[in-house]
Amino acid sequence: MPVTKIGLSGYGTSMVSKWANDEALFAQVSKAEFNVYTGRTSHELVQVVSKEYPFGAKFIRTITIFRMSNGYVLRVDSGWKAQTPGLYDFAPASFSIHPGVVKGVYNIRNIKEAPDTYTTIGGSFKAVTYDADVLIDNVVEGGQNNLVPSSGIVGYIQLSPQGAPVSDAAFVNLLKDRGLNNSIGGTINCVVKIAGTQQHMKLNRFDVSPSVASNGLPIFVASARGSVFLPKEGSWSMVQHKIGDGSVIPLPNQISVPLIKEGLRKPDYDPNKVLTGLHRIADPANLFVTDPTSVNYGFLQNMGSQKVLYLTPSFKDGTEKLLSKTPPLFADSFRLLKSNSIFPNIGNATTDFGQAIALLNGGAEGAANSVAAFAKAGIQEMGKDVYEILNLNIKKEGEKFLEQGYQLAKGGVNGLIDKALKFDLPNMEYELVNLDKVLKIKIKYASTSKAAPAKNYVGKFDFDVDSLANDAVDNWKGKMNNLSLVVSVGALTDLMTVKGNFNAQKGKALDLGSKGDTENDNFNLPTPEIQFSDAVEPVIRILEILASLSTGDYGSALKKGLKIAMSNSGELWQYKFEASKEIPLVRFPPGPLYDAPQTPLKLECSLQVGFHVNAALKVTTDPTQLLPTAGAFFAFRGRLTVMCFSLGVGTIYAIGEAGIKLIADTSPNLQIILHFGFGAQVGVGLPVVGTATVTFMVGVEISGGTNGAIAITAFMLFKGQAELLGGLVSICIMIEARGTVTKIGPGAPANCEVQVTFAIDVSIFLIINIHFKESWNESRQIA
Repeated sequence: MPVTKIGLSGYGTSMVSKWANDEALFAQVSKAEFNVYTGRTSHELVQVVSKEYPFGAKFIRTITIFRMSNGYVLRVDSGWKAQTPGLYDFAPASFSIHPGVVKGVYNIRNIKEAPDTYTTIGGSFKAVTYDADVLIDNVVEGGQNNLVPSSGIVGYIQLSPQGAPVSDAAFVNLLKDRGLNNSIGGTINCVVKIAGTQQHMKLNRFDVSPSVASNGLPIFVASARGSVFLPKEGSWSMVQHKIGDGSVIPLPNQISVPLIKEGLRKPDYDPNKVLTGLHRIADPANLFVTDPTSVNYGFLQNMGSQKVLYLTPSFKDGTEKLLSKTPPLFADSFRLLKSNSIFPNIGNATTDFGQAIALLNGGAEGAANSVAAFAKAGIQEMGKDVYEILNLNIKKEGEKFLEQGYQLAKGGVNGLIDKALKFDLPNMEYELVNLDKVLKIKIKYASTSKAAPAKNYVGKFDFDVDSLANDAVDNWKGKMNNLSLVVSVGALTDLMTVKGNFNAQKGKALDLGSKGDTENDNFNLPTPEIQFSDAVEPVIRILEILASLSTGDYGSALKKGLKIAMSNSGELWQYKFEASKEIPLVRFPPGPLYDAPQTPLKLECSLQVGFHVNAALKVTTDPTQLLPTAGAFFAFRGRLTVMCFSLGVGTIYAIGEAGIKLIADTSPNLQIILHFGFGAQVGVGLPVVGTATVTFMVGVEISGGTNGAIAITAFMLFKGQAELLGGLVSICIMIEARGTVTKIGPGAPANCEVQVTFAIDVSIFLIINIHFKESWNESRQIA
């Protein structure tokens, strides 16, 4: 240290030594003083200065030693003090920093050293904590003049190298090795308007994270993290998309989503100036490039049996809209069936949309001109690959904020389009189940009418969102028109095709039969239809004729017989679908003639056909262990009764019955059951008194399947029934004996099961009603 003044005396030398370096910034001594009075040190001062990471505040620390008048020596340490706010100033370092909505930290106070000291290649650091006021854009609650108080902020003071900032690599290592999820920062509690729009977000943390620029060089991104306010209506939720494997999962509890913004800090940085660029809810690692180890975020709207994912949500200053670089992704009922998560796998969601339909590719132009198609559908291009998706909407009472919502963005010529957006669905088939030679279930996004003349219909999707609509049923709708579900069982190709409009709407259950929302019904399949393969069409025609003769209204019977059940609630990830068609027992001739003893010929038959996807199959005695499966079935049963002899009031009939049942499922197994029975029936009819019949039948059932199991059953049936006084008195007695031999594959044991059932029913109008049934069975291994 240079001596600036010196004086000599007999009692000792006195001198003053002062030195300062006003340009000291990084781990350097900025001032030193050494004063001697008559041979004794009276005052000594050492001052050091350095930079705090990651916000770049200038910290200073002073050590003072002086002799008191009573001769005692006192050492005073000022501790670290902030000399400047943290505005990401690391000059002359060339760090590429994007402050985003976190403009800087002010009024730094209560600085305390922490025990952590970190050393990496290129630098070493000392940990501190401090309180400060954080400058955040567009604060509406929890701060004043956009300054939000924060306590316990974590920072690291540079200890080495001296006289120069650390390298980019050392800065990156610090954030990764000492950060929380690769970030260093602190906690806050405030509500902001993203980009000054009506989209509110509650923030609980701010930090700085490492990222990579398009050229591969490291950059540093500031983030504000928290939870986005989503509309109460419409089942909105926040989800995350894992880029590496394409899965979409719910946002884990207590995980905050980051709000970032592109905008490089320049030497003339002004924290009060609005930087251009989109506000994005995205991982800092994805500011410029796609990091396969990171995640995307999105808004998911659940419509019960359909879902739409708005990925990479973005906002622009002064624009009351939700923007995105990714088109909305649509998952219909059938894609949800094949998914075991909250949304189907969507790949990397840049060029490959996985198992979801990109609404961007809708419209008449198709995928070849998807941008134009998307714009025509009402979603307008805004900048390069950025689209307006949703209008931000808000309900107020005066100036009081009440409720926030979304409305699908409308565009087109002069901003006028239809109320609902309409897309042509991709002309393709989508397989739900494919077990070769056993079971196939697929969806076609097109239909051909069964009624002549045959007419082709293109699959369509009508979509609309208005969270704050006055009428609740207008909150959202997703109507899919002209779809075909095709089921093949074994050799019966295209056994059953269910055609219709699968419509979802607020406050309504899944609807198969309603019309679509197009203005011209020529574009919509008029009614739900079910079509069978040529192999079973003759059976269907017979049943149609019999049903029309017995009811006079086959169309009504058909519509009632077609049953659709779907379970796709927002809380469930296991989606289920079942469809079945049943023409119940049909008798010919209809009415009282069938029971008359003198009727020469009687015919009765029934049909059941259907399929299911993801229905729960219990495979153990533990009801919590269920195996999701898919399957289909076809069953037909018929009986023919022919008069053999009639004398007066008595008649003898010959009876023959036959049935077939075909069952396939994903176990995998294809099973066929054949049923044959022969017997006789004696009937007596007395005028006024009543009728009585006695039936005796023997038969056999043969069951075999692809799993190698074979079962042969012999049965005998006796049934006596009498109705007296016009049905006021009814008596029925039934005895059935069955013996089944089962063998599961070669070398397996053969088991025999015998069952005998006795039942009696006695009914006397308003007086007696007796029902009794008892069964006995026994099983043995016979070979």
